[in-house]
Amino acid sequence: MEIYLPVANVEVNILAIILLGLVVGFLSGLLGIGGGIILNPALIKLGVPPIVTVGTSVAQMVGATVSGFLSHLKLKNIDLKMGWIMVFSGFIGGGFGVILAKFLEDAGHFRSFVLSLYTFYLGFTGITMFIDVLKKKEKENKESKLKNFIDGLPFKKQFQFSEISVLVPAGIGAFAGFLAAVMGVGGGFVIIPALMYLAGFPVQKAVGMSLFQMIFVTSFLTYFHGTVNHGVDIILALILMAGSSFGAVFGAAVGHRIKKDYIKIIMASLVSIVAVMSFYQLFFEKPEPKPPISEVDNIISQFAFNHPSLYSISVIVISLIAGFIISSIAHRLKVLLEIYLEKKEHSK
Repeated sequence: MEIYLPVANVEVNILAIILLGLVVGFLSGLLGIGGGIILNPALIKLGVPPIVTVGTSVAQMVGATVSGFLSHLKLKNIDLKMGWIMVFSGFIGGGFGVILAKFLEDAGHFRSFVLSLYTFYLGFTGITMFIDVLKKKEKENKESKLKNFIDGLPFKKQFQFSEISVLVPAGIGAFAGFLAAVMGVGGGFVIIPALMYLAGFPVQKAVGMSLFQMIFVTSFLTYFHGTVNHGVDIILALILMAGSSFGAVFGAAVGHRIKKDYIKIIMASLVSIVAVMSFYQLFFEKPEPKPPISEVDNIISQFAFNHPSLYSISVIVISLIAGFIISSIAHRLKVLLEIYLEKKEHSK
């Protein structure tokens, strides 16, 4: 069953996209990582142009984060002073990333650039995770050295949760924004571990800060990608958002029943597999020649190209509304699933 993506100008199997969204959501809920690291290489493999893959992945994150953002705001897990520093530095890093993506896309090198990043970044991350599981004592020594370095940085400021140099949240935000712009990955893959190890944040507060930064930066990047690169396909974004939201419900339910060390091993294995897959695509698969992203004869594409600012704003608003509705339904489903599993355990 094929569906036409109006901005990407390709036909894809809708069942494959829904299944991909469910799998990515499940793994995201299970492992607590952004699904973009798995989603984007898979979309490129399915024939979606890389520039649309990245822009659309960012757009669907706008809706995917809204519910979590509101929840953590109510729980007061967000340090607004530090959060705004991370947001504005994320704008700078993300803006640079979008301009770089535009330059590389025009030169015909964006696909190679993205797959290279996935290969080396995820390969390094996977190896680091395996080492992290195997060598816990060495990790403690490295953390003490890192803490001494962070404590020695200038421009210290007292924030709500800690006293730390302004350079730390600014650097974290800029790097996360850049990766989101060029790889389409959620900032949580960078922000959560960085705040935990560099700033000593508890995991829940690190998650809250990540969601705060992400909802503003992904909205900004959706607008920027839509106006500069015309790389946001609203149809693809909504399908992925729905699939990943419901998949995350089941992933979270399963995740509570698996030991943390096993989850780390699964996560390290998964990241390494995606790195190998990206390496194979980069060096051994020649992409079919496709025309550059341009206006085609359909209403959505004409809207996107003739009124890019209005289209991008519309995508952000639709993503926020759809994300809130979908996440509310998914949350209700999660509650029902947890009640069912508890009853099943008690009946044994």
